[in-house]
Amino acid sequence: MKIKKLSPAVEKNLILISSIFYWSALYIYVPILSPYAKELGGSLTIIGLVVSSYGLAQLLFRLPVGIWSDNSGKRKPFVVSGFLFALAGCIGLALSPNPWVLLIFRGLTGVSASMWVAYTVMYSSYFHDAQSARSMSLITFCTGFAQMISTYVGGNLAEKYGWHTPFYWGAGLSLIGALILLPVSENKLENRSRFSVQRLLSVASRKRLLIVSVITALNQFSAFVTVYGFLPVYATNIGASKSQLGALMFLIHLTQTLSMYLAGTYVAPRLGYKITVSFSHICIALATIITPYIQSIHPLIVVSGFGALGQGFAYPLLMGLAIQGVPVEDKATAMGFYQAVYAIGMFLGPAVGGFIGDAFGLKGVFFCAGAIYLTASVMSIFMLPGRKSHIS
Repeated sequence: MKIKKLSPAVEKNLILISSIFYWSALYIYVPILSPYAKELGGSLTIIGLVVSSYGLAQLLFRLPVGIWSDNSGKRKPFVVSGFLFALAGCIGLALSPNPWVLLIFRGLTGVSASMWVAYTVMYSSYFHDAQSARSMSLITFCTGFAQMISTYVGGNLAEKYGWHTPFYWGAGLSLIGALILLPVSENKLENRSRFSVQRLLSVASRKRLLIVSVITALNQFSAFVTVYGFLPVYATNIGASKSQLGALMFLIHLTQTLSMYLAGTYVAPRLGYKITVSFSHICIALATIITPYIQSIHPLIVVSGFGALGQGFAYPLLMGLAIQGVPVEDKATAMGFYQAVYAIGMFLGPAVGGFIGDAFGLKGVFFCAGAIYLTASVMSIFMLPGRKSHIS
């Protein structure tokens, strides 16, 4: 008996719903990962390496995933494999006996996150090219929603049932997400991209793609050295409990989620990319520089939420600009290049931050991150398009 094909609208919604489970599986343990690594005996340097292994895996795999996806004309197999890598990584993290094994399986979850290249391109295929910013706002809204709920739940799970519980929940969420995605069909691309060095250089040399890739790399450097690296460590140093770590990450992702949705649907169409992204980075920089002067958890939560507001405005707009105007057969390659470049920031941020933290203390980590956010703001002012995207 032939199964009736789902309508494009239903398939589009299933992709969004599955993305919530995808990012929940990757983020449910994030509030306790750094403190957990410290509990297993890790120094600030080792904690930084554990966090950075997630970005290193994406640096290595995102571009090859994009090229392979364009060359095969398929997106779905890569997305499904992302859930399987997340499942294996979560189980490995739960069973890790020391920070070095933790580093390996955190890297495996980075392989899972590399499949986001195919995920975003698969979802954007349901929209016209001119709607790329809107499509990225919608799917990153789901990303933020997933991170918001899962990090809050993860902190409370660890508080009530122990360090390992969020990792096992992540494995279960991975399995559910894969099952939700299975009914989605996929038509093979008519015009497939045949890989060649010349074609890769042609895609990678697009001016807009290069600009937004570097700006996002700076953004991710600071985000992963603070929010996903040493902010939870700093919070525990000033007395935060596991559940308060969950509340901290919940508010960060709440404000980030709301601003992600508004970025491409309301704010940027009125203010333009240049003003929105540059002002956003100024907000994040101020929040980051203020952080080491805060000595109690509740003000820290408020200030971190303010910074996350700016993060949410910037991220989907930069992602949308990365693939706007790129031929459909090259979109995954372009997205792979973009995400591989910003993964450099995800990798270097925590690694460099760990060394800075051991040498100069956590205050030095936050000052460094704030300065890099300001650099991203200056680049945005001088290099991004205004109301209309005109860089080619």
